[in-house]
Amino acid sequence: MITFIYKKAAISIILVIITAQFLSAENLPAPFMLIPQPKEVILTKGGGLKYGSLKQVMLKGDFSRPVMGEILSHLPVSDNAGRGTLWLILDRNSSIVSSDEGYQLIISGDRVEISARTEAGLFYGCQSLEQLLEDSRDYGRPVPACRINDYPVLSYRAVHFDVKHHLDHMNYYYESIDRLARYKINAVVFEFEDKLRYRRQPLVGAPQSISIDEMAALTRYARARNIEITPLVQGLGHATFILKHEAYAGLRELIWNNWAFCPLHEGTYQVLFDLYRDAIDATPGSKYLHIGGDEIGNIGLCPRCKPMADKEGLLSLSLYWLKRVCEFAEENGRIPVFWDDMPLKHGGVYESTWSDDVTEEEAEKAWNEGTPKLDNLLRDFPKNCVYMRWNYSMARQPGNIKALDWYQSRGLKAMIATATNAEGGMLFQEEEREKPKDLSGIITIRSFIKLAAEKGIYGMLCTAWDDKSPHMENYWRGFIASAEYSWSPDGRTLEEFDDAWMQREFGISISDYLSLNSLLRRGSVLWYEAYYRKGNRLDDESALQSLPRLEHWLPPLPYQEKIPFDYTSKLIDLPDPTNPGTWTLKYKDRIERAQTEINDQKYLSGRLDALMKSAKKNRYYWQLSKALYNFQLSAPEILLALSDCDNSDPVKRNAGYARLKTAVHNFRVSWDELKKVYEITRFVSYPPGYVPDRYFHVASQREDLSWMIQAEEMFLEMIDTWLPN
Repeated sequence: MITFIYKKAAISIILVIITAQFLSAENLPAPFMLIPQPKEVILTKGGGLKYGSLKQVMLKGDFSRPVMGEILSHLPVSDNAGRGTLWLILDRNSSIVSSDEGYQLIISGDRVEISARTEAGLFYGCQSLEQLLEDSRDYGRPVPACRINDYPVLSYRAVHFDVKHHLDHMNYYYESIDRLARYKINAVVFEFEDKLRYRRQPLVGAPQSISIDEMAALTRYARARNIEITPLVQGLGHATFILKHEAYAGLRELIWNNWAFCPLHEGTYQVLFDLYRDAIDATPGSKYLHIGGDEIGNIGLCPRCKPMADKEGLLSLSLYWLKRVCEFAEENGRIPVFWDDMPLKHGGVYESTWSDDVTEEEAEKAWNEGTPKLDNLLRDFPKNCVYMRWNYSMARQPGNIKALDWYQSRGLKAMIATATNAEGGMLFQEEEREKPKDLSGIITIRSFIKLAAEKGIYGMLCTAWDDKSPHMENYWRGFIASAEYSWSPDGRTLEEFDDAWMQREFGISISDYLSLNSLLRRGSVLWYEAYYRKGNRLDDESALQSLPRLEHWLPPLPYQEKIPFDYTSKLIDLPDPTNPGTWTLKYKDRIERAQTEINDQKYLSGRLDALMKSAKKNRYYWQLSKALYNFQLSAPEILLALSDCDNSDPVKRNAGYARLKTAVHNFRVSWDELKKVYEITRFVSYPPGYVPDRYFHVASQREDLSWMIQAEEMFLEMIDTWLPN
């Protein structure tokens, strides 16, 4: 009995000690926020770490000092421990950290320890400490004593640089690598198109493209920050950047159509393998080679391919190409990555993977019929390939889940791809969290990543498509969200992420980001639609010039279609002076929307100015936002001025003409300002000698930024003719 009481007392003492030492196992106290959210934070008893109290770094283990952020990089390496020491401890056999990218961060007064099994883990521990010290500096608070145990759920966490229709300055790519590293992104899929200066097929590279040596240098810079650059060179389809050149016309599946290669022409593989070799040279040491392969469209039509397509089917034909390029990748030391839609399409199950209109019963039926087709050719699905299941919605369609299950049950490796800009907007991005059928933005990014984690899938890519070529800064919120949720899928709520994103990116906090973005986005939607009779400038059919019909989702034509067309008929008409008031009545809804935008102008302009002034970092984002806002405001100004012109009173009508001239002038000023802001980070035009690459992508329709304002150019010319002398 005495022994029992003694043991009970001892246990009580131990519990008291533990309780005193570990005050909580939840989140860091305000104002400290880490992105991504760490797995475990245990607040401990004792003094915190004041900004500026770290004086030196000590290394324990056989490794070189990792690349550090702005604060930590100023600390010298020392051989003598003392006050204010940051210990970096590499123990490859450590049982404390279970993941190769994991780390343990212990803060106790002015002593800090970061322990890891690998250099990558040490690097990420330093990134977390850097963020905590930034908050300590910005808010004048010591970092609380704590122990952080952290590791990622997904091991491949990639974002997408698509330079299909633009090219940023090299310094912006270097800055982007540093920025991604802060958030523990460890890969960039760089879709080169014609923006790499290919050596083996020099005709393909655009005049201002990045040299192989420049890209190799960027690759080495990224690797020092634990980021691998995966090259992406489109293969069978999406090949207009290659096949637009007449020198390659003989490799087209259809002689007049430069969308797709012929998969049975040996010249196809000579060209593609040359481009792949150059892409490999440009990304030394990287593990993967993304071979594209999506949205191929029209194959199985030429004299070479049709017999095989008729006899064995399009699935066999596309798998023949896939097998050839995967063999090449393996021979050259790379793991091929492949967009997976075409085999699923030819197997009859693709619609069930993306359409919310397909019911669970219909998806079940499609897969019951399609699975035998896929299984029958399973031997032809390369086993060394990673099948990238792309879906830019919530990705919870029954068919999408079945596709992931099919890959895993058949021993095929899969990754997932979500999107930071699924809608493809040019200006402010869509962010919808409330309408079940229209969900978009980071809610969809989180949803698909959580599904991947539930399925045990190890990799994700956050795509950033350049079809409408928005400014790269508009992609970053999605990039950072993908970093957050691929590291910690069950971490923050969306609202908590909003707060953390604002603090990490700008060093400020606002309570209503989502409502602010909604108001700005509302103006973008009006700008898209303002001058079109129906639809908007984002629609493929709303092009204001003759384009080759290359839409991969449409049946092929036996010829290249070019039909004369009056493109002004797509735009709204102008007020009829002989029938005043009818124009205003006809476009009543647009005019009311325009008035709403003008009513909110003072508030929104003031908010953007205030955010630009208060931001402690990355003010360029708000400078860009202000330029975009002023630019899109030109549409409601012009619509309201036209409404003033639509008046029977000569005095009021003349005042309307004056207002219209002012609105047109304001448009030109805002357009010039927007170009100047864009020019800070990207090229805004191609140099002489660039061969146009025309097709349904809006941004392919000009060789400078003026593709954004084709509607304005045409509409203002109509106005100029319409205005009285």
